[in-house]
Amino acid sequence: MSVSVTPTAPLPRAGGASLDVLRFLAAGFILLFHFGESAPRPLGELAPVMTQGWLATDFFLMLSGFILMRAYGPRLAEQRVSPVNFVSRRVLRLWPSHIVALLLMLLVVGVATMQGHPPGHAEKYTVWAFCEQLILIHGWGLSDTPGWNVPTWTLSALVVCYSVFSLCAGSVFRWRRMALITGLLAALSLALALAALIGHSFVDLPFRYGLVRALPLFFIGALMERLTAGVAVSPRIYAAGMALSGLIVVGLASLPRHTLSDFTILGALAAVLVLSAGVSLPETPLTKRMGRAAYALFLIHSVVGAIALGMDGMLVHRFDLPEPLHWLSWGLCVVAAIAAAFVFEAGVDRPLSQWVSARLNRGVKAEA
Repeated sequence: MSVSVTPTAPLPRAGGASLDVLRFLAAGFILLFHFGESAPRPLGELAPVMTQGWLATDFFLMLSGFILMRAYGPRLAEQRVSPVNFVSRRVLRLWPSHIVALLLMLLVVGVATMQGHPPGHAEKYTVWAFCEQLILIHGWGLSDTPGWNVPTWTLSALVVCYSVFSLCAGSVFRWRRMALITGLLAALSLALALAALIGHSFVDLPFRYGLVRALPLFFIGALMERLTAGVAVSPRIYAAGMALSGLIVVGLASLPRHTLSDFTILGALAAVLVLSAGVSLPETPLTKRMGRAAYALFLIHSVVGAIALGMDGMLVHRFDLPEPLHWLSWGLCVVAAIAAAFVFEAGVDRPLSQWVSARLNRGVKAEA
């Protein structure tokens, strides 16, 4: 007698789909923030939250620490991966695609300059600034203002975060709850103390202090992951918690700035992380593509914006477009940036990542 067994679909991973979508939405917020001033009416006038670009940047830094502790904390604790191997793999994951995007920006600026349309702030497009970005040291406080592909200062700061994380993640992974809470409070206290010393709000410290901003946020995310590891969230609680967190962020970001409200917003963003990591939603090809395209959108939107928004401005100036048509033209710029991100991910980022991984794995096998 034969028995046929119908294979069951694998259970969705907690955080698999939600974290993928979350990464894409964070990159999308950064896109809208950077494109917002070129809209027919600045987006900040329509929605005050769109003037707070630090929201997505700080969230991105916490998300990086959270995800890396989740993925690599056990391996570093069990010494299945060495600190050097971890850092080299993370940097080589980011660097090749970053170089391609930077070279594309160089091409765009060069062609525009030769055509008589130099960038508006030429002092930001120096050879030194380009070299800093090329080797990913531009977020280390060596310069006062960002240039070229501006958002990538966080990648530079993350290189340092990865290095520190690789040395202490193994120990932190074994901390008990009270030690984790103490570490989280210490990171928050350090952030407040450094901000008071500099004389500026911590959540959006000036470019020169990028590392001072990035390191505490990255480790707040990592510690939050350990504190909430294994927490399961039902879809209903997830939906309610996300709605409440969203209302807190939008509401407080629309009010005058204050240290208390800034850190309350950070708390709401941390809650978004925990909720997203604890819910098990169906993973689809679209959610996976969104997760993979998030980094590409982060990298490439400034390059696409330099072209598309420049053309949008010329159309408005030449044809005196009425506001509805200007909104349509601007919206197409946003669509173009999103479409370019998916193309960049499939045609550049993924092949480069696979090429690097294959060579790193080949080196590991050769050593073994």
